[in-house]
Amino acid sequence: MKIEDITREALNIHLQAVDREELQHLVREVEQEACVKIIKPPTVQTLLLPVYDPITAGSFYAGEVLVTTTVAEVNGSPGWAMVMDNHPELSRMIAIIDAAFAAGIKETAILFLVVAGFETGREKKVREKSRVEKTRVSFDLM
Repeated sequence: MKIEDITREALNIHLQAVDREELQHLVREVEQEACVKIIKPPTVQTLLLPVYDPITAGSFYAGEVLVTTTVAEVNGSPGWAMVMDNHPELSRMIAIIDAAFAAGIKETAILFLVVAGFETGREKKVREKSRVEKTRVSFDLM
């Protein structure tokens, strides 16, 4: 994976799977090297979750999802984070890292953490799939 392969959405998703201490370390480095501002502090909110209905080709709202959002700025470049559940510190750190990425600061370190988060997420999905497969019912045997 290269820097130009990372989208801002992927950065936000994969950094949520990274160890918090590693994120804190990177944020401290960014704060020492650049001008960091929190534009909108971590805010817990709910989002309506739309679901596509293939029968009517329409959509409906299946429920609400709890998220925490933050808007930051690093050297004038904006950054944003949305994380699942009530995690204000995680949201703040990811917003700062996103802004640093936009500003071209610590790109190699950010790439390293995004790849680590991607790998952690992939391993988690494999473990979860394995757990779910164990509960599969074979109706042919019944």
